[in-house]
Amino acid sequence: MSLLFTSNSKEKRPNQADIMPFVGRILTFLLPFIFIALTMEAVLWKTGDLWTPSYALRHQQHSTHESIYGPRFFSDQYSLYKLSAIEHRHPSILAIGSSRVMQFRDIMFPSLETEFYNGGGLLRNAFDLEAFVAMLLREELILPRVLIVGLDPWWLRTNHGEITWLNDPDERFTFAGHIEAFRQILKKDALKKVTASIFTSEVPLFGYDAIGTSARVEGTGFRKDGSRLYPLKMFLDFLKTPVYVDRESPPIIDRIQMARREYSLPAIVDEERVRLIIAALSLIKNKGVEVFAFMPPYSTEAFQALEDNQPLKRWWNFYNNEFPTLLEKHDIVVMPVSHPIQFGLDDTYMFDGFHPSEVYIAHLVKSLIEKAPNSSYLKNVNLKDLLEIIKRAAIPLAFDLPDIPANPSHHRSK
Repeated sequence: MSLLFTSNSKEKRPNQADIMPFVGRILTFLLPFIFIALTMEAVLWKTGDLWTPSYALRHQQHSTHESIYGPRFFSDQYSLYKLSAIEHRHPSILAIGSSRVMQFRDIMFPSLETEFYNGGGLLRNAFDLEAFVAMLLREELILPRVLIVGLDPWWLRTNHGEITWLNDPDERFTFAGHIEAFRQILKKDALKKVTASIFTSEVPLFGYDAIGTSARVEGTGFRKDGSRLYPLKMFLDFLKTPVYVDRESPPIIDRIQMARREYSLPAIVDEERVRLIIAALSLIKNKGVEVFAFMPPYSTEAFQALEDNQPLKRWWNFYNNEFPTLLEKHDIVVMPVSHPIQFGLDDTYMFDGFHPSEVYIAHLVKSLIEKAPNSSYLKNVNLKDLLEIIKRAAIPLAFDLPDIPANPSHHRSK
């Protein structure tokens, strides 16, 4: 036994000279991968995709003209961007909700433009609203004077969204986030767009400063005021053929008629979520904030499909009729669900079955201001100027158009 022990104790141990060749071979093997990774990181920083929300916001706010924030990678976390903006800007008039409120713009509040911010996309469900209100109550964010809250019908449904995403960490600071970004870049279409974005810093044809691959290549992203500039292709297509197109995939009308996604069965009202929403809005109202419940519009065809759909009828009727009544009983002003015909418009004022254009939203802002109590801060908005802005809209989808030589004729907003 002692001989065995003695033999083991005298085994030769590797020294530094023995290890270094092995380390060198490992580094030689890894060097190409390290170079590729550093190159991708540099490219993502150059395009703006890798910029943190706070850094992008500082760039936007200090830009002398309009600036669009539209990353393609890490882009699903725009809640971080919107929260950073609200914290930075301290808006007196704040719109929050899903993507269906992203078309509120500062120009719709003449004389109060600098006091508005669009937090559209910040909330996806009732639990996001609860978490956001908690942030306000804990004074992590400055209370606005006016809060416009977009409430989607699926927020009231059983099993739609069980948690909030407002506490998610920034994927830009995680290894997994960068690996996923690299994986996306290596796809043929993405690589082509990233390469193209390196050689420009402007939104195509609009000439705005562009932060991020989507902004530089597709012309889409968030303006300084938080509103969304839709992809350039949508405007160009509309100028060629000025008709209504449901641009969602699958179209909203199909989702309703086939009971898919937001309109899947069974469509059951969750009373607990209804109470949660009302309680959250009441808490903010009790803090002295003017709260307006905004029920986003539908295209005329989608609205009628919801009215006619028997399996969805109980849920839809509650959202469309009973829920606004409950909110009003808590002294919350409600802008009910609408469709374009109610405003003398048509479905060309919709990007799709449930995303209104900014021109349609301007009509709704006008109605909201008219409906607001006489003591409301919104009464300081110059309605005459707002009407002029609406009249000057370039097309039903947008107030502004890119600088396109020889634009085809198009009808103006009504």
